[in-house]
Amino acid sequence: MNKTVTISWSTSGTATSADGGAKGFTNINTRVVYVSSAGRTFLRMQIRSSGRKNAARGADKGPGEGGSKGSVRIEGNRLVGTEAFASGARQYVATFDSGFSSCTLSVIDAKAGGAKIQRRGPDGVMYVVDSVSTGSPTCSVQSGNAFSGN
Repeated sequence: MNKTVTISWSTSGTATSADGGAKGFTNINTRVVYVSSAGRTFLRMQIRSSGRKNAARGADKGPGEGGSKGSVRIEGNRLVGTEAFASGARQYVATFDSGFSSCTLSVIDAKAGGAKIQRRGPDGVMYVVDSVSTGSPTCSVQSGNAFSGN
């Protein structure tokens, strides 16, 4: 409680836009989660392209503001985040040590059956993801609320 968890990972692969243009991508995903002393979670999400200077987007979510853009919850010694895409979904899990002072991260992008993942890129364009892999997961914990500056 009263901790900020910062997690990040990369996603890379190939995708096709509605106009049929196929391209490779590498995105950096960052999530900052504050867990209040009451156990409520506050989430700041950002995705940015490592290949374009201004291609980035993000969102902030307070307690109970889940939905398709993302939500987080505490389950014992884990922080579990979920995000739904137009087709497909993502789950990330930060697992904490016994003192809640460090964590490890796992990330899964998934699709249903033979369907392809469809999601918006950092540029706001909808893409069909032909292939995707995640890498470079990092997770850190600090005391206090990173959003308040304290």
